[in-house]
Amino acid sequence: YREVWLDIREQSCIQDLYVTTPTLTRMQVQITADCDDGCICRAELVDAEGEIRCSVTGGRELTLEYPQARSWSLEDPYRYTCRVYLEKDGAVLDMQTVKTGFRTFGFTKNGFFLNGKKTFLRGLNRHQCYPYVGYAAPERLQREDARILKEELGCVIVRTSHYPQSKHFIDECDKLGLLVFT
Repeated sequence: YREVWLDIREQSCIQDLYVTTPTLTRMQVQITADCDDGCICRAELVDAEGEIRCSVTGGRELTLEYPQARSWSLEDPYRYTCRVYLEKDGAVLDMQTVKTGFRTFGFTKNGFFLNGKKTFLRGLNRHQCYPYVGYAAPERLQREDARILKEELGCVIVRTSHYPQSKHFIDECDKLGLLVFT
């Protein structure tokens, strides 16, 4: 497959990606893009080692099936990269990536279930305000907070405050196997 990149990369055509995993082997990708007719979308599922495991081409809603998918869990937070390309006439107009894992979850009258396994939720509330720094904490501190919650305090979930959290904190939680309730 030959990719041709156009020189208009400074303006992003893909506005949003919404990735869900309704099962432990299926990933659904919804793409919001600013592109006229004739554009197609292509999604690739790339494992942590950099290998493309599956690919699909179509419209703005794509489904990736990977029967050998490794599940994301609290003990083994394995993440994949979903790469989405917006193409027209054989040229790539835009490309976006998102890190994600295959996981299912839900509450029943019997408790919380992660990937079909009953899971006890032990966690804390978190505010992202620091003495002498305020809300402008650097990436290193955001990531360190997630590590402390997971490794030192033994939490499996964190409830965030009423304002958007740092993307670095959210990413580190996902990387460490820490659930986030926003």
